[in-house]
Amino acid sequence: MSTKSHSQYQVLIDLIRNKKWYYLGSVISVGIASYFMFLVPTIGKEAIDRVLTEPRVEKEDLVQRMIDWAGGAEMLANQLWLAGGAIVLVTIVSGLFMYLKDYLAASACESTVQRLRDHLYHHLHHLSEKYIGSAESGDILQRCTSDIDTLREFLTMQVMNIGRTLVLMAIVIPLMFMQHAGMTLLSLILVPIVLYYARKFFFQVRDLFQQVDEAEGALTTIVQENLTGIRVVRAFARQDYECEKFEEKNSTYSDLNYRLICMFANFWAFSDLLCLLQSGLVLFGGGWLASQGVITVGTYFAFIGYTSMLIWPIRQLGKELSEAGKATVAITRIQEILDAPEETSSAKAMHLPERFKGTIEFDQVSFGYEPDRQVLNDVSFSIRAGETVAIVGPTGAGKSTLIQLLMRLYDYGKGSIKIDGMELKHIGRKHIRGQIGTLLQEPFLFSRSLRENIKFSHLKASDEAMVLAAKSAAVHHTIESFQKGYETVIGERGVSLSGGQKQRVTLSRTLLKEPPILVLDDTLSAVDAATEQQIIQALHSKKGEQTLLIITHRISVCQKADRVFVMQNGRLVEQGSHRNLLTKHGFYRELWEIQSGQKERFEQDVSSAKQQGDIELGVT
Repeated sequence: MSTKSHSQYQVLIDLIRNKKWYYLGSVISVGIASYFMFLVPTIGKEAIDRVLTEPRVEKEDLVQRMIDWAGGAEMLANQLWLAGGAIVLVTIVSGLFMYLKDYLAASACESTVQRLRDHLYHHLHHLSEKYIGSAESGDILQRCTSDIDTLREFLTMQVMNIGRTLVLMAIVIPLMFMQHAGMTLLSLILVPIVLYYARKFFFQVRDLFQQVDEAEGALTTIVQENLTGIRVVRAFARQDYECEKFEEKNSTYSDLNYRLICMFANFWAFSDLLCLLQSGLVLFGGGWLASQGVITVGTYFAFIGYTSMLIWPIRQLGKELSEAGKATVAITRIQEILDAPEETSSAKAMHLPERFKGTIEFDQVSFGYEPDRQVLNDVSFSIRAGETVAIVGPTGAGKSTLIQLLMRLYDYGKGSIKIDGMELKHIGRKHIRGQIGTLLQEPFLFSRSLRENIKFSHLKASDEAMVLAAKSAAVHHTIESFQKGYETVIGERGVSLSGGQKQRVTLSRTLLKEPPILVLDDTLSAVDAATEQQIIQALHSKKGEQTLLIITHRISVCQKADRVFVMQNGRLVEQGSHRNLLTKHGFYRELWEIQSGQKERFEQDVSSAKQQGDIELGVT
């Protein structure tokens, strides 16, 4: 086995190992059940040869002693129901062991798959930001659901059926040779062809299963994206375009499935032909040998049963192997996720305070998401604990990247970042993220109640603290206006709320955490000016208690900051107070002039319209 194949199945082997005794018990049960199944035609053979036919076959063996113990051949000939009763009894015993096999296999499989789901879900939560950002959510969802179910079905049914067939062959074939070598060879003459065809079918169907799974993943991605962005699709009247795109992917998926069905149809037709030919050879060949006296009628009867017992499970082996091919694809796709690197832990263990003070220092930090494209270039600054800093700059200047590095979503390669004098790389990711309250550009809400969404950052917080956070985010009165208040269940991603409401709810969630470092990444872009001022005032009421970083494009937010950082082309080009930066002829001064000019023009337009009587002003 190659290293790649070994790695591919290693996770499955590790999971199965915990339930190895269940699987071993299942295999043993299959062996016992197979042996009792073998006894069914054997009882018929002995009844025919030693009881019914004349002259009777007599041997000094265990079977003859059992016949004598039961009253002799003459008595059994008159009480033939005893042979039928023995067959029923043996069949019941075989069925009980088959039930035990299924019970042990199902118990072990469900436990194995449950641990795999848990392992996979835990791994997803610790994957690197780079992987999460590049992966398609629909494809990951399909791997975590459909592929897991494929694997579960394989472990529950196909593995045991393959094992049953192999055990049956290992037990029955030697016993058949012990009874008559010639008839055994006749009964198995086409089996190698059936096995070869099943093996060939396995490799063919495995490749096609890979294509079908990938097509299903692409289809799932389109559905997931359109359900999430249904408002955007409707806003641009692009329903027809999206439907055409779906139909194209659906057509590809359907065509591949049709090819798969045709491949199965060809396999079943040819394998059925081989199995029927094998049964025909035993019927006609065995009948001729019995007529010539080479074998007894009982042996002829028994080998008809042995052949049916063997050839159809062997034929079914092709289906089981095809499912194995599908499971192989599923395992490979699951393993690709499990092989994706997790976020690295802190390389150096160190004693960390329960709550940081909040000083931040960047020293000549450079970083790029791709090796050949730098996003930050030699960025250096220091922020005192409790200081409020506004960060402005054009789109793509690297403002959000600063925050992602601060939260260790990505690790910097050059330079140094220190929190309270400690190197950031030596602080565990979970610990540093527990010290930072972050509200990113795109607010995300779960399809739960508003109470659960707000308390997500601090599950044990009191209702009073939750309400206080909501008031600070200027969303408390809005929530109270809902019929169920804080118990209102919002749609997926907060679809039932407006953009501004979502931003304020997510802000209240962040404020409830009360972290020593608070980061707002363009958080107030969807709120009106009055609400913005209310929120800023609430944030500054805690001035000095936490370090506050605000990424913004609004000068009104920057005016109350202790300092303003100006980012351009991945560099820190200006820093200072609002008044100080206005004295410089840089980006910040230009931004101030643009926004001040817009405000003046707006006021002039309102004044002019008021004088002309075009509009009426009122309090809303």
